[in-house]
Amino acid sequence: MDAKKRKVDQLLSNRWKITQEIEQIQANCKHENIVIKQVTDGTSSLPRHVCESCGCPLGYLSPEQTKDFLEKS
Repeated sequence: MDAKKRKVDQLLSNRWKITQEIEQIQANCKHENIVIKQVTDGTSSLPRHVCESCGCPLGYLSPEQTKDFLEKS
């Protein structure tokens, strides 16, 4: 196995471990401080309710909330 392949495999393994750790933190978070932020889901960017502590997206805004958020931005 060449050095590039080993490095890519190591990085992918690290990414998986980091993703698992983030998911565990978010699952155990009480989400006490909720803010509105733009969240990218891979194809689009939408304003959502997000926990300020752990960054977990918690829900979508109502049409009125979306309008107010976009007007303030």
